[in-house]
Amino acid sequence: MHRFYCPNLETGVLSDDESHHAIHVLRLQEGETISVFNGRGKECNARISRIASNRAEFSVVNASQTPESVCHITIGQALPKGKAMEVIIQKSTELGLRQICPILSDRSVVHLQGDKNEAKQEKWQQIAVEACKQSGQNWLPDVKAAANLDSFLADAPRNNLKLIASLQPEALPLAKVLADARTAGTLSHITFLIGPEGDFTPAEIGKARSAGYLPVSLGPTILRSETAAIFLASVIVYESLRK
Repeated sequence: MHRFYCPNLETGVLSDDESHHAIHVLRLQEGETISVFNGRGKECNARISRIASNRAEFSVVNASQTPESVCHITIGQALPKGKAMEVIIQKSTELGLRQICPILSDRSVVHLQGDKNEAKQEKWQQIAVEACKQSGQNWLPDVKAAANLDSFLADAPRNNLKLIASLQPEALPLAKVLADARTAGTLSHITFLIGPEGDFTPAEIGKARSAGYLPVSLGPTILRSETAAIFLASVIVYESLRK
């Protein structure tokens, strides 16, 4: 069944982009059944009730609510080169992360400001929407505009378990940190930081640690930035689902 995103299901109308996709790409007709979700857990089986003026209207047949994940996960990702950020957003959405925060770090090759940053945020959010549609994920993450590390650290929730992937010798084993968090009951809200190519600078790592971020090791090999992000997100999700 074809899936569509509609943040306000009460309107019974798909957005211009979603309507275009339904009418002109998929060539759906009135009476056909579709799935519509609002990005906050609610999904409806619906029927296209009217197509007019490039607008697709729908009527809800039945609805269901997907429970929110037991673990609220935020990723702070230093902007990597190329399209790696798009991959990170796609996979983070599939895994059920709740917030994705791109970071302009000192070693980031990519630099975004003003209108360019806003346009990129819109593109990233749309990538998350498409990932939800493809994967069946009914919870849409909030993809933030790129910000510097100081802003991210200032805005991050205070009561989270905070982790930073680290190559430093004193980094703690990830398995031990998560096991301790399970015992302490702090697995429900986790924020983690992933550096760019070449990692965060020592000064940035110092700032993160001063803000309460625990340095954790992801193993003996040096992972690419996007690999580290997907690996850490996957492990945290797995641990949160364990009984």
